[in-house]
Amino acid sequence: MISLADADFLALIVMVLATAPCIYRVLYGPTLPDRIAAEDAMGNALVVIFGLYAYRESSIFLMDVAMLLAIISFVGTVVVAKYLDKGEVL
Repeated sequence: MISLADADFLALIVMVLATAPCIYRVLYGPTLPDRIAAEDAMGNALVVIFGLYAYRESSIFLMDVAMLLAIISFVGTVVVAKYLDKGEVL
C-alpha cells in the first residue's frame, strides 16, 4: 500500500518530469504561439510543483509563492497573446 507521503513525492517527481517537454518546446518550438503555450503549460506545472512542495513541507510561504507565480503566469500569457493578436498591449 502506498502512503500519502509517497504519493505526493511521486506526484512531485511526475510534475518535474512534465516540465521537460515544455522546456524543449519553449527552446525549439516551430512557431511563437507554440512557445507561448509551452511557457503557459510550464508555468502551470511550476505552480503545481510549488503547491505540492508547500503541502509536503507545510509551508504557507511556498503556497504564497505558488499563488503569485500563477497570477504572473496568467497575466503574462494574456499580455503576450493580446500583443500577438493586435500588435499592442493596451
